[in-house]
Amino acid sequence: MKRTNNASSNERPLKRANSSLFSIATLVDNNSNDDDAGEGVPQFSSLGCVQPRSYSGDDSPPDEDVSSSSSGSSSHGDCVGCSEDAEGADIAAGRHNNDCCTGVVFEAAEKHFDRHNKFHKERPARILSVKDYLAKTMTSHAEKTILERCHDIMSGSNCTTSCLDEEDYLRVHLPGYMQILGRTSCCCHDRLDNEAGQYKSIYFTNDSVDMAKIAASSLCRLVGDVVRGKCDNGFAVIRPPGHHAEPGYAGGYCFINNVAVAASYAIERLRVRRVLIIDWDVHHGNGTQKAFIDNPNVLYFSVHRFDNGNFFPFSKDAGPKSVGSGDGEGRNVNVGWNDKKMGDDEYLVVFEKLLMPIATEFDPDLVLVSAGFDAAKGDMGECDVTPECFARLTRQLKTLARGKVVCALEGGYVRSILCKCVESVVLALLDGASGDKCTKEAQEFYKNLGGNEMLDCIDPSAAKSIRETIAAHAQYWQCLQEVE
Repeated sequence: MKRTNNASSNERPLKRANSSLFSIATLVDNNSNDDDAGEGVPQFSSLGCVQPRSYSGDDSPPDEDVSSSSSGSSSHGDCVGCSEDAEGADIAAGRHNNDCCTGVVFEAAEKHFDRHNKFHKERPARILSVKDYLAKTMTSHAEKTILERCHDIMSGSNCTTSCLDEEDYLRVHLPGYMQILGRTSCCCHDRLDNEAGQYKSIYFTNDSVDMAKIAASSLCRLVGDVVRGKCDNGFAVIRPPGHHAEPGYAGGYCFINNVAVAASYAIERLRVRRVLIIDWDVHHGNGTQKAFIDNPNVLYFSVHRFDNGNFFPFSKDAGPKSVGSGDGEGRNVNVGWNDKKMGDDEYLVVFEKLLMPIATEFDPDLVLVSAGFDAAKGDMGECDVTPECFARLTRQLKTLARGKVVCALEGGYVRSILCKCVESVVLALLDGASGDKCTKEAQEFYKNLGGNEMLDCIDPSAAKSIRETIAAHAQYWQCLQEVE
Protein backbone atom coordinates (compact mmCIF):
# COMPACT_ATOMS: atom_id res chain seq x y z
CA MET A 1 0.00 0.00 0.00
CA LYS A 2 1.50 3.31 -1.06
CA ARG A 3 1.34 6.09 1.50
CA THR A 4 2.05 9.77 1.08
CA ASN A 5 1.69 12.54 3.63
CA ASN A 6 0.43 16.08 3.12
CA ALA A 7 3.84 17.63 3.62
CA SER A 8 5.61 18.86 0.51
CA SER A 9 8.27 16.51 -0.76
CA ASN A 10 10.92 19.19 -1.01
CA GLU A 11 10.18 21.39 1.98
CA ARG A 12 11.78 20.93 5.38
CA PRO A 13 10.69 23.74 7.68
CA LEU A 14 13.40 26.06 8.95
CA LYS A 15 11.75 26.11 12.33
CA ARG A 16 9.41 23.58 13.83
CA ALA A 17 6.20 24.83 15.44
CA ASN A 18 6.58 25.86 19.08
CA SER A 19 10.30 25.11 19.03
CA SER A 20 13.47 27.15 18.74
CA LEU A 21 15.47 24.15 17.54
CA PHE A 22 16.56 23.60 13.96
CA SER A 23 17.01 20.50 11.86
CA ILE A 24 20.65 19.69 11.19
CA ALA A 25 19.99 20.17 7.47
CA THR A 26 18.86 23.77 7.98
CA LEU A 27 21.51 26.38 7.25
CA VAL A 28 20.67 29.81 8.64
CA ASP A 29 22.57 32.92 9.67
CA ASN A 30 22.66 32.72 13.42
CA ASN A 31 24.58 34.51 16.17
CA SER A 32 24.67 31.43 18.34
CA ASN A 33 26.97 31.23 21.31
CA ASP A 34 30.10 29.13 21.44
CA ASP A 35 29.39 27.30 24.68
CA ASP A 36 30.66 23.76 24.53
CA ALA A 37 28.84 20.79 25.97
CA GLY A 38 30.89 20.80 29.14
CA GLU A 39 34.36 19.87 30.32
CA GLY A 40 33.14 16.44 31.34
CA VAL A 41 32.63 15.36 27.71
CA PRO A 42 35.60 13.35 26.44
CA GLN A 43 37.48 14.91 23.53
CA PHE A 44 37.62 12.89 20.32
CA SER A 45 38.60 13.69 16.76
CA SER A 46 36.38 16.22 15.00
CA LEU A 47 33.08 15.00 13.61
CA GLY A 48 31.39 15.60 10.31
CA CYS A 49 34.63 15.55 8.36
CA VAL A 50 33.14 12.98 5.96
CA GLN A 51 36.32 12.18 4.09
CA PRO A 52 37.05 8.82 2.40
CA ARG A 53 37.63 6.31 5.15
CA SER A 54 40.72 4.34 5.98
CA TYR A 55 41.21 1.97 8.89
CA SER A 56 44.29 0.94 10.77
CA GLY A 57 45.37 -0.23 14.15
CA ASP A 58 43.86 -2.61 16.67
CA ASP A 59 40.30 -1.59 17.42
CA SER A 60 39.49 -4.60 19.57
CA PRO A 61 37.60 -3.84 22.77
CA PRO A 62 39.57 -3.49 26.01
CA ASP A 63 39.59 -6.30 28.48
CA GLU A 64 37.33 -4.62 31.00
CA ASP A 65 33.93 -6.28 30.64
CA VAL A 66 34.46 -8.28 27.47
CA SER A 67 36.81 -10.81 28.98
CA SER A 68 34.36 -11.77 31.70
CA SER A 69 31.27 -11.97 29.52
CA SER A 70 29.50 -14.90 28.02
CA SER A 71 28.40 -15.41 24.42
CA GLY A 72 12.18 23.10 24.77
CA SER A 73 9.64 25.45 26.43
CA SER A 74 7.28 23.37 28.42
CA SER A 75 6.08 24.16 31.90
CA HIS A 76 7.50 22.29 34.84
CA GLY A 77 5.77 20.88 37.87
CA ASP A 78 5.49 17.82 40.01
CA CYS A 79 6.34 14.36 38.74
CA VAL A 80 3.79 11.59 38.41
CA GLY A 81 3.07 10.08 41.80
CA CYS A 82 5.00 12.74 43.73
CA SER A 83 3.76 15.52 45.96
CA GLU A 84 2.73 18.39 43.71
CA ASP A 85 3.86 21.70 45.21
CA ALA A 86 7.07 20.60 46.89
CA GLU A 87 8.21 18.47 44.00
CA GLY A 88 7.43 21.19 41.48
CA ALA A 89 9.50 23.62 43.51
CA ASP A 90 12.36 21.13 43.57
CA ILE A 91 12.31 20.91 39.77
CA ALA A 92 12.36 24.70 39.39
CA ALA A 93 15.17 24.98 41.92
CA GLY A 94 17.09 22.22 40.17
CA ARG A 95 17.14 23.99 36.81
CA HIS A 96 20.60 25.40 36.16
CA ASN A 97 21.37 28.32 33.83
CA ASN A 98 19.93 27.37 30.43
CA ASP A 99 19.45 23.70 31.23
CA CYS A 100 16.42 21.83 30.04
CA CYS A 101 14.54 19.93 32.72
CA THR A 102 15.90 16.45 32.06
CA GLY A 103 14.31 13.64 34.04
CA VAL A 104 16.28 10.52 34.84
CA VAL A 105 15.43 7.15 36.31
CA PHE A 106 17.78 4.37 37.35
CA GLU A 107 16.82 0.73 37.76
CA ALA A 108 19.68 -1.69 38.29
CA ALA A 109 17.41 -4.72 38.80
CA GLU A 110 19.87 -6.12 41.34
CA LYS A 111 17.80 -9.28 41.85
CA HIS A 112 18.07 -10.13 38.17
CA PHE A 113 21.41 -11.74 37.34
CA ASP A 114 22.98 -14.84 35.83
CA ARG A 115 23.23 -17.33 38.69
CA HIS A 116 25.90 -19.28 36.80
CA ASN A 117 28.13 -16.36 35.86
CA LYS A 118 28.36 -13.42 38.24
CA PHE A 119 30.51 -11.57 35.67
CA HIS A 120 27.94 -11.81 32.89
CA LYS A 121 28.26 -8.72 30.71
CA GLU A 122 24.56 -7.80 31.25
CA ARG A 123 24.51 -7.36 35.01
CA PRO A 124 23.51 -4.77 37.62
CA ALA A 125 26.98 -3.18 37.61
CA ARG A 126 26.14 -1.56 34.26
CA ILE A 127 23.52 0.68 35.82
CA LEU A 128 25.28 1.20 39.14
CA SER A 129 28.44 2.31 37.33
CA VAL A 130 26.59 4.84 35.21
CA LYS A 131 24.74 6.33 38.17
CA ASP A 132 27.93 6.56 40.23
CA TYR A 133 29.76 8.17 37.31
CA LEU A 134 27.07 10.81 36.71
CA ALA A 135 26.91 11.51 40.45
CA LYS A 136 30.63 12.26 40.58
CA THR A 137 31.34 13.92 37.24
CA MET A 138 31.53 17.69 37.26
CA THR A 139 31.02 19.73 34.09
CA SER A 140 31.76 23.34 33.24
CA HIS A 141 28.94 24.14 35.69
CA ALA A 142 31.49 23.35 38.38
CA GLU A 143 29.17 23.64 41.36
CA LYS A 144 26.95 20.76 40.18
CA THR A 145 27.54 17.22 39.01
CA ILE A 146 25.71 15.95 35.95
CA LEU A 147 23.27 14.02 38.11
CA GLU A 148 22.58 17.09 40.26
CA ARG A 149 21.63 19.00 37.12
CA CYS A 150 19.04 16.32 36.28
CA HIS A 151 15.78 15.52 38.03
CA ASP A 152 15.63 11.99 39.42
CA ILE A 153 11.91 11.38 39.22
CA MET A 154 12.07 8.25 41.38
CA SER A 155 13.86 9.88 44.30
CA GLY A 156 10.70 10.77 46.21
CA SER A 157 9.22 8.31 48.69
CA ASN A 158 5.85 8.54 46.90
CA CYS A 159 7.29 7.44 43.54
CA THR A 160 7.61 3.72 44.25
CA THR A 161 4.35 2.30 42.94
CA SER A 162 4.00 0.99 39.41
CA CYS A 163 2.10 3.10 36.91
CA LEU A 164 1.33 0.01 34.79
CA ASP A 165 -1.18 -2.79 35.05
CA GLU A 166 -1.35 -6.11 33.22
CA GLU A 167 -3.25 -4.58 30.32
CA ASP A 168 -0.31 -2.31 29.57
CA TYR A 169 1.94 -5.32 29.04
CA LEU A 170 -0.71 -7.16 27.03
CA ARG A 171 -0.79 -4.36 24.45
CA VAL A 172 2.66 -5.61 23.45
CA HIS A 173 3.00 -9.18 24.72
CA LEU A 174 0.75 -12.21 24.29
CA PRO A 175 -1.28 -13.45 27.29
CA GLY A 176 0.21 -16.95 27.19
CA TYR A 177 3.72 -15.56 27.10
CA MET A 178 3.06 -13.32 30.10
CA GLN A 179 1.67 -16.33 31.98
CA ILE A 180 4.87 -18.26 31.28
CA LEU A 181 6.95 -15.34 32.57
CA GLY A 182 4.74 -15.08 35.64
CA ARG A 183 5.41 -18.69 36.60
CA THR A 184 9.14 -18.05 36.91
CA SER A 185 8.58 -16.38 40.28
CA CYS A 186 7.93 -19.73 41.95
CA CYS A 187 10.13 -22.11 39.93
CA CYS A 188 13.02 -24.08 41.34
CA HIS A 189 16.43 -23.35 39.88
CA ASP A 190 16.36 -26.32 37.50
CA ARG A 191 13.01 -25.23 36.14
CA LEU A 192 14.25 -21.66 35.75
CA ASP A 193 17.18 -22.93 33.71
CA ASN A 194 14.86 -25.03 31.57
CA GLU A 195 12.61 -22.05 30.91
CA ALA A 196 15.58 -19.85 30.03
CA GLY A 197 16.90 -22.57 27.73
CA GLN A 198 13.86 -22.17 25.48
CA TYR A 199 15.20 -18.81 24.35
CA LYS A 200 18.42 -17.30 22.99
CA SER A 201 20.68 -15.61 25.56
CA ILE A 202 18.24 -15.49 28.48
CA TYR A 203 18.66 -16.17 32.20
CA PHE A 204 16.15 -16.01 35.04
CA THR A 205 15.98 -15.68 38.78
CA ASN A 206 12.71 -15.86 40.67
CA ASP A 207 12.70 -12.05 40.75
CA SER A 208 13.66 -11.38 37.13
CA VAL A 209 10.19 -10.67 35.78
CA ASP A 210 9.30 -8.37 38.68
CA MET A 211 12.56 -6.51 38.08
CA ALA A 212 11.77 -6.16 34.37
CA LYS A 213 8.30 -4.82 35.15
CA ILE A 214 9.79 -2.22 37.50
CA ALA A 215 12.14 -1.13 34.70
CA ALA A 216 9.28 -0.81 32.20
CA SER A 217 7.15 1.07 34.71
CA SER A 218 10.01 3.46 35.49
CA LEU A 219 10.36 4.28 31.80
CA CYS A 220 6.60 4.83 31.43
CA ARG A 221 6.57 7.12 34.46
CA LEU A 222 9.32 9.20 32.84
CA VAL A 223 7.46 9.24 29.53
CA GLY A 224 4.36 10.47 31.36
CA ASP A 225 6.29 13.33 32.90
CA VAL A 226 7.70 14.38 29.54
CA VAL A 227 4.40 14.13 27.66
CA ARG A 228 2.62 16.17 30.36
CA GLY A 229 5.34 18.83 30.27
CA LYS A 230 6.66 18.20 33.77
CA CYS A 231 10.06 17.45 32.26
CA ASP A 232 11.42 18.54 28.88
CA ASN A 233 13.07 15.23 28.07
CA GLY A 234 14.62 12.28 29.88
CA PHE A 235 16.85 9.24 30.07
CA ALA A 236 15.87 5.92 31.68
CA VAL A 237 19.04 4.10 32.70
CA ILE A 238 17.39 0.73 33.21
CA ARG A 239 17.86 -2.97 32.81
CA PRO A 240 17.12 -5.59 31.68
CA PRO A 241 17.08 -4.24 28.14
CA GLY A 242 13.99 -4.83 26.05
CA HIS A 243 14.18 -4.35 22.29
CA HIS A 244 14.74 -8.04 21.45
CA ALA A 245 11.62 -9.13 23.38
CA GLU A 246 8.96 -10.08 20.84
CA PRO A 247 5.25 -10.32 21.60
CA GLY A 248 5.58 -14.00 22.47
CA TYR A 249 9.29 -14.69 22.66
CA ALA A 250 12.28 -13.62 24.78
CA GLY A 251 15.84 -13.27 23.57
CA GLY A 252 19.06 -11.29 23.75
CA TYR A 253 18.78 -10.61 27.52
CA CYS A 254 15.30 -9.12 26.90
CA PHE A 255 11.93 -10.51 27.97
CA ILE A 256 9.75 -7.41 28.42
CA ASN A 257 10.04 -4.80 25.69
CA ASN A 258 10.45 -1.56 27.65
CA VAL A 259 10.29 0.88 24.74
CA ALA A 260 7.40 -0.93 23.03
CA VAL A 261 5.42 -0.92 26.28
CA ALA A 262 6.21 2.79 26.72
CA ALA A 263 5.13 3.65 23.17
CA SER A 264 1.84 1.79 23.60
CA TYR A 265 1.36 3.42 27.00
CA ALA A 266 1.88 6.87 25.48
CA ILE A 267 -0.65 6.24 22.72
CA GLU A 268 -3.33 4.49 24.78
CA ARG A 269 -3.01 6.19 28.16
CA LEU A 270 -1.52 9.59 27.35
CA ARG A 271 -3.35 10.13 24.03
CA VAL A 272 -0.18 10.71 22.05
CA ARG A 273 -0.98 10.48 18.33
CA ARG A 274 2.31 9.47 16.75
CA VAL A 275 5.48 8.01 18.26
CA LEU A 276 8.88 7.83 16.59
CA ILE A 277 11.19 5.09 17.89
CA ILE A 278 14.88 5.39 17.04
CA ASP A 279 17.00 2.32 17.72
CA TRP A 280 20.74 2.91 17.42
CA ASP A 281 21.79 -0.20 19.33
CA VAL A 282 24.25 -2.22 17.22
CA HIS A 283 21.69 -5.07 17.17
CA HIS A 284 18.38 -4.88 15.38
CA GLY A 285 15.37 -4.46 17.67
CA ASN A 286 13.43 -7.42 16.30
CA GLY A 287 10.96 -7.30 19.19
CA THR A 288 10.05 -3.65 18.70
CA GLN A 289 9.69 -4.18 14.96
CA LYS A 290 7.26 -7.06 15.45
CA ALA A 291 5.25 -5.18 18.04
CA PHE A 292 4.44 -2.33 15.61
CA ILE A 293 4.84 -3.94 12.19
CA ASP A 294 1.29 -3.00 11.15
CA ASN A 295 0.79 0.11 13.30
CA PRO A 296 0.56 3.38 11.33
CA ASN A 297 0.97 5.49 14.48
CA VAL A 298 4.47 4.24 15.31
CA LEU A 299 7.46 4.82 13.06
CA TYR A 300 10.29 2.43 13.90
CA PHE A 301 13.74 3.36 12.58
CA SER A 302 16.71 1.09 13.29
CA VAL A 303 20.34 1.48 12.25
CA HIS A 304 22.30 -1.65 13.14
CA ARG A 305 24.75 -4.28 12.01
CA PHE A 306 23.02 -6.68 9.66
CA ASP A 307 25.79 -8.62 7.91
CA ASN A 308 23.21 -9.92 5.45
CA GLY A 309 21.29 -11.57 8.26
CA ASN A 310 24.34 -13.12 9.94
CA PHE A 311 24.55 -10.76 12.91
CA PHE A 312 22.38 -11.18 16.02
CA PRO A 313 19.40 -11.61 16.03
CA PHE A 314 20.19 -13.40 12.74
CA SER A 315 17.05 -12.35 10.91
CA LYS A 316 16.53 -11.41 7.29
CA ASP A 317 13.64 -9.28 8.57
CA ALA A 318 16.27 -6.81 9.84
CA GLY A 319 17.02 -5.84 6.24
CA PRO A 320 15.82 -2.89 4.16
CA LYS A 321 12.93 -4.74 2.52
CA SER A 322 11.07 -5.12 5.84
CA VAL A 323 8.99 -1.98 5.49
CA GLY A 324 5.95 -2.89 7.60
CA SER A 325 2.64 -4.47 6.67
CA GLY A 326 -1.02 -3.51 6.34
CA ASP A 327 -1.72 -0.04 7.70
CA GLY A 328 1.86 0.11 8.96
CA GLU A 329 3.44 -0.30 5.54
CA GLY A 330 6.25 2.24 5.19
CA ARG A 331 6.45 2.77 8.96
CA ASN A 332 9.30 0.28 9.52
CA VAL A 333 12.72 1.54 8.40
CA ASN A 334 15.86 -0.59 8.63
CA VAL A 335 19.37 0.49 7.74
CA GLY A 336 21.54 -2.60 8.11
CA TRP A 337 25.33 -2.33 7.96
CA ASN A 338 26.98 -5.23 6.18
CA ASP A 339 30.50 -4.50 7.37
CA LYS A 340 32.35 -3.61 10.57
CA LYS A 341 33.81 -0.28 11.69
CA MET A 342 30.93 2.02 10.80
CA GLY A 343 31.51 5.24 12.68
CA ASP A 344 30.55 8.88 13.13
CA ASP A 345 30.44 9.81 9.45
CA GLU A 346 28.14 6.91 8.56
CA TYR A 347 25.74 7.62 11.42
CA LEU A 348 25.65 11.36 10.71
CA VAL A 349 24.91 10.71 7.05
CA VAL A 350 22.16 8.17 7.72
CA PHE A 351 20.46 10.70 9.99
CA GLU A 352 20.85 13.54 7.50
CA LYS A 353 20.00 11.61 4.35
CA LEU A 354 17.24 9.36 5.64
CA LEU A 355 16.05 9.60 9.23
CA MET A 356 15.53 13.33 9.66
CA PRO A 357 13.63 13.83 6.38
CA ILE A 358 11.31 10.90 7.16
CA ALA A 359 10.90 11.91 10.80
CA THR A 360 10.06 15.49 9.83
CA GLU A 361 7.42 14.27 7.41
CA PHE A 362 6.02 11.82 9.97
CA ASP A 363 5.79 14.68 12.51
CA PRO A 364 5.84 12.71 15.79
CA ASP A 365 4.46 13.93 19.10
CA LEU A 366 7.02 11.90 21.06
CA VAL A 367 10.46 10.47 20.30
CA LEU A 368 11.65 7.35 22.09
CA VAL A 369 15.24 6.18 21.69
CA SER A 370 16.36 2.60 22.20
CA ALA A 371 19.74 3.89 23.28
CA GLY A 372 22.13 0.99 23.09
CA PHE A 373 25.80 1.90 23.09
CA ASP A 374 27.37 -1.33 21.85
CA ALA A 375 28.02 0.46 18.53
CA ALA A 376 30.43 2.74 20.40
CA LYS A 377 34.11 2.57 19.55
CA GLY A 378 35.73 0.00 21.85
CA ASP A 379 32.53 -1.86 22.76
CA MET A 380 31.59 -5.30 21.48
CA GLY A 381 29.72 -4.34 18.30
CA GLU A 382 32.90 -3.58 16.32
CA CYS A 383 31.65 -0.17 15.23
CA ASP A 384 33.40 3.16 15.78
CA VAL A 385 30.78 5.64 17.01
CA THR A 386 32.13 8.17 19.52
CA PRO A 387 30.23 9.49 22.55
CA GLU A 388 30.14 12.97 21.00
CA CYS A 389 28.47 11.56 17.89
CA PHE A 390 25.69 10.11 20.05
CA ALA A 391 25.32 13.61 21.52
CA ARG A 392 25.02 15.12 18.04
CA LEU A 393 22.36 12.60 17.07
CA THR A 394 20.48 13.47 20.26
CA ARG A 395 20.61 17.18 19.47
CA GLN A 396 19.07 16.45 16.08
CA LEU A 397 16.26 14.41 17.63
CA LYS A 398 15.48 17.31 19.96
CA THR A 399 14.36 19.31 16.91
CA LEU A 400 11.41 16.89 16.64
CA ALA A 401 8.24 16.61 18.74
CA ARG A 402 8.92 19.98 20.44
CA GLY A 403 11.93 18.37 22.09
CA LYS A 404 9.98 15.58 23.80
CA VAL A 405 12.72 12.94 23.62
CA VAL A 406 13.06 10.04 26.05
CA CYS A 407 16.00 7.63 25.86
CA ALA A 408 16.00 4.14 27.36
CA LEU A 409 19.18 2.16 27.78
CA GLU A 410 19.53 -1.03 25.75
CA GLY A 411 23.01 -2.47 25.14
CA GLY A 412 26.49 -1.23 25.96
CA TYR A 413 28.72 -3.57 27.93
CA VAL A 414 32.16 -2.01 28.44
CA ARG A 415 31.33 0.12 31.44
CA SER A 416 33.96 2.83 30.99
CA ILE A 417 32.68 3.44 27.45
CA LEU A 418 29.03 3.14 28.46
CA CYS A 419 29.47 5.84 31.11
CA LYS A 420 30.99 8.26 28.61
CA CYS A 421 28.23 7.64 26.08
CA VAL A 422 25.42 8.15 28.60
CA GLU A 423 27.20 11.28 29.86
CA SER A 424 27.32 12.77 26.36
CA VAL A 425 23.66 12.04 25.65
CA VAL A 426 22.50 13.38 29.02
CA LEU A 427 24.51 16.57 28.50
CA ALA A 428 22.88 16.97 25.07
CA LEU A 429 19.45 16.51 26.65
CA LEU A 430 20.26 19.05 29.36
CA ASP A 431 21.61 21.63 26.93
CA GLY A 432 19.09 24.42 26.38
CA ALA A 433 21.23 25.81 23.57
CA SER A 434 21.41 22.60 21.56
CA GLY A 435 19.54 24.22 18.66
CA ASP A 436 22.37 26.67 18.14
CA LYS A 437 24.87 23.83 18.24
CA CYS A 438 22.82 21.91 15.67
CA THR A 439 22.95 24.86 13.30
CA LYS A 440 26.71 25.26 13.64
CA GLU A 441 27.28 21.53 13.26
CA ALA A 442 25.16 21.55 10.10
CA GLN A 443 27.25 24.37 8.65
CA GLU A 444 30.44 22.43 9.42
CA PHE A 445 28.92 19.26 7.99
CA TYR A 446 28.11 20.84 4.62
CA LYS A 447 31.35 22.78 4.50
CA ASN A 448 33.28 19.54 4.89
CA LEU A 449 31.29 17.94 2.08
CA GLY A 450 32.76 20.51 -0.29
CA GLY A 451 29.90 20.11 -2.73
CA ASN A 452 30.29 16.32 -2.93
CA GLU A 453 27.39 13.89 -2.60
CA MET A 454 27.49 12.79 1.02
CA LEU A 455 27.02 9.11 0.18
CA ASP A 456 30.23 9.25 -1.86
CA CYS A 457 32.16 10.44 1.21
CA ILE A 458 31.48 7.50 3.55
CA ASP A 459 32.22 3.80 3.60
CA PRO A 460 30.96 2.35 0.26
CA SER A 461 29.23 -0.54 1.99
CA ALA A 462 27.37 1.88 4.26
CA ALA A 463 26.38 4.03 1.28
CA LYS A 464 24.98 0.95 -0.43
CA SER A 465 22.93 0.06 2.66
CA ILE A 466 21.49 3.58 2.84
CA ARG A 467 20.62 3.58 -0.86
CA GLU A 468 18.84 0.22 -0.49
CA THR A 469 16.69 1.57 2.33
CA ILE A 470 15.90 4.74 0.38
CA ALA A 471 14.84 2.64 -2.61
CA ALA A 472 12.60 0.47 -0.42
CA HIS A 473 10.84 3.48 1.12
CA ALA A 474 10.72 6.04 -1.69
CA GLN A 475 7.13 5.08 -2.54
CA TYR A 476 5.96 5.81 1.01
CA TRP A 477 7.69 9.13 1.75
CA GLN A 478 7.51 12.23 -0.40
CA CYS A 479 10.85 13.44 0.99
CA LEU A 480 12.62 10.43 -0.55
CA GLN A 481 11.12 10.50 -4.01
CA GLU A 482 13.87 12.67 -5.46
CA VAL A 483 16.70 11.38 -3.29
CA GLU A 484 19.52 9.43 -4.94
